[in-house]
Amino acid sequence: MGGFFAQIIMKIGETFFKNTDFIYYGIRKGKVKLETEASFVRAHPPELGKMLIKGDVDIAPASSIIYAKHFRQLYILPDFSISAKGETGSILIFSEASEIEELSGKTIATPATSASSVALLEIILKEKGIDAEIVRGVEPDLEKMLSHYEAALLIGDDALKEAYNKPELLLLDLGTAWYELTGKKMVYALWLLNSPEAGKIYNALNESRRYAKKNFDRVVEDLAEKASLPQEYLSAHLRKLEFNLNEDALDGLEEYFILAEKHGIINEIPDLRFTEVL
Repeated sequence: MGGFFAQIIMKIGETFFKNTDFIYYGIRKGKVKLETEASFVRAHPPELGKMLIKGDVDIAPASSIIYAKHFRQLYILPDFSISAKGETGSILIFSEASEIEELSGKTIATPATSASSVALLEIILKEKGIDAEIVRGVEPDLEKMLSHYEAALLIGDDALKEAYNKPELLLLDLGTAWYELTGKKMVYALWLLNSPEAGKIYNALNESRRYAKKNFDRVVEDLAEKASLPQEYLSAHLRKLEFNLNEDALDGLEEYFILAEKHGIINEIPDLRFTEVL
């Protein structure tokens, strides 16, 4: 596929999650202008990764593990990610068990809405020597998941809502487990492109991110209303996240790829191919 600047309309991927809605808020509300015509395509991060590879979108926040599996076809937009140092409040294991070690020999249901988090779960289980079976592609409905399996992974808005409504079933925040294991940040998603030019989209995304941070309370109030969550609850979640890709985040990303390769999740540790910012 050719560079997206050769196209009339740039196709921009976005997720169903409030953390990426936060970044796009300024653009979507018309506070930040794109310097090119664009259409938006909403899907979950793994699906956005597939769409990038097929050329159905030009840029999208996609699972970081998708980049590792297809790094020769994709590029990373500099300085953008969904990452955290420790707990996120939105990458969660639910179970009636009281310790993660109790899940050895048990089943953990995981949804198709995330690839990075499922890989992260697999890494944590193997590093801890917990022999649990990961069941993939289960509908992200906590009640149904726990009626068939001993534990369930939920991410994003699904995790936020269930943690708020059923805190007694919350077993583990995978961000916390990762930090305890490595002492590093975890990078869940990267803004990926299928051609090397970033240029105008970088500038607009940067301005949109700046707008959301400057108007944090107002933006969160709007997003919380759409998510049917208390504003202070969503605010606490978003404050745990970082949206850049600094040296600490890159260090954590490298560790994640090293352990993913160690445990056979990816075949090789990828090179980091960044776009040029014009």
